[in-house]
Amino acid sequence: MKFRLPILILLLSLFSQIGSVAAQTAAPKKFQGFLGTYHPFKGTAYGGGGFVDGELMQKAFDFGANAMVSYARYYGYTFAENVENNCREWDVNKLYGILVPPSEKGVVNQPKDTDILKPFASYPGMIQAAHRYSEVSKQCAQLTGAIIDDFYHDFPKTITAEDLLDIKDALSGKKVDENGNVDHASPATTSHLKLYAVVYDHQIERFSKLGQSDRAAIDLVDGISFWIWKQNENHKNYDSYLETVRKDYPNKEILSGVYIFNSGQTPTPESIHYMFEHAVNQYAEGKINSLILFGAIWLSRERITPERWKELDIANLLNRAYYPFLGEGKGRVMDSKTKLPVKNALVTVSRIVNGKSLLTARKSTDERGEYRFGGWAGQDKNERVSYEIKIEGGERKAKVMSVRLRAGETTRFADVRLKN
Repeated sequence: MKFRLPILILLLSLFSQIGSVAAQTAAPKKFQGFLGTYHPFKGTAYGGGGFVDGELMQKAFDFGANAMVSYARYYGYTFAENVENNCREWDVNKLYGILVPPSEKGVVNQPKDTDILKPFASYPGMIQAAHRYSEVSKQCAQLTGAIIDDFYHDFPKTITAEDLLDIKDALSGKKVDENGNVDHASPATTSHLKLYAVVYDHQIERFSKLGQSDRAAIDLVDGISFWIWKQNENHKNYDSYLETVRKDYPNKEILSGVYIFNSGQTPTPESIHYMFEHAVNQYAEGKINSLILFGAIWLSRERITPERWKELDIANLLNRAYYPFLGEGKGRVMDSKTKLPVKNALVTVSRIVNGKSLLTARKSTDERGEYRFGGWAGQDKNERVSYEIKIEGGERKAKVMSVRLRAGETTRFADVRLKN
C-alpha cells in the first residue's frame, strides 16, 4: 500500500503534462492574414493559447496588414525601423502609411519636413508625408496606401479640397518641390497607392451635408477607414453602419477598425469580440479588405495587466475566429533563359470575391526569387477561395496565375518562369 500514493502522484503528473502538451498543440497555426495593428509597438505579448510569453508583439500575432504613422519615432520604433521591419524583417502582406492632420498636431504643408526616413519632429507635413510614402513604396512593395487620420475633424476647414488634391498627387508620385508645391502636370510614378480617409460612426452622415465641390473632392479618396468611437454603446450597429458607409461611399475600399483602447473609453471584451467576429464575416464576403486593431500597445505586457489580458481573451478569440481559416502560399520566380532566380520581382496577390478583385498582398521576391503571403482560406472546407497572382520582373513579360490556399497549410506553387 505504501507504494500506491507515489505511483498515483506520478501518473497524475504524467497526465497533467500530456494535457499541457495537448493544450499547446491545440492552438492552430498562425499565418499572416488581413489582421494588423495601428502603430506597431516594440513590446511583448502575454503567453497562453498558443502565444509565447515575452515574445515580440509582431511575432506573437503575426500581423499581416499594419499601419505606421509619419512620425520620427513612435511606440519604440523609429520611422526607418518601421519601414525595415514591415517591409523586410516581418515581410507583412500590406502596409499603410498614416498622415497626421492638423487636429492631431500636423500641418498640411511643412517645407522643413524633407528627410524621407526622418519625418519632421514637430508639426509634420501631410503633403511631405504623402511624398515620403510614395518614395518609400518604390523600395517597399508592401506599402499600398496612406490614411488621413481623423479626416472629418479637418475637412473641409483646415484641409481644403485643394489641399486634398495636393496630398493625393504627392502620394501618387507627382513632383513636390522644396516648398511643398505639387506639380500636378508631372507624371505619377506611384499611381497604385490609395488614399484612405478615417470616418467614425458619428460622422457617417457628414458626406451628405458637404457642399457640392467638397463632395466632388471626396472622389480623390479611394477608400474609407471606418471606426466606431463609442464602441461599447454602438458595436451591435457595426453591420448596419458598414452598409451605410458602402451606400454613401460607393465603390470605395473599406478598411475596418476595432478598438482595444481609445481615449474616450476602455472597450469591453463583448464589444471587441462582437466586432471582430462580424468583421471576419464582412471580410469573407468581400465587404471590407483589412481589419486593424488599435493598437498593439494595449495588448502588451508593458501596458496592460495580466487580468486585462485574461479578460480580453484575445488568444481564444483569434484561435477560434481567425487563425483556423488562414493559409499560406509560397512560390519562386525564375528567369526562363538564365534559369536564375529573379530578385525584386513584384508579386501582387488579389482575392477574387463575387468577381471583384481585392488586394491581399504586395511583395517583392528575395535574392532566391522567393515570395510568401498569408490569406483567407475559408470557413468551410468545401469553400473555394480563389486568388490571382500577377508577377512582374522588370522588362520581362508579366505572368498571371490562379491559385487557392488550404486552411492551416502552406501551399507551394509551381515556379514561375519569366521571359524577356
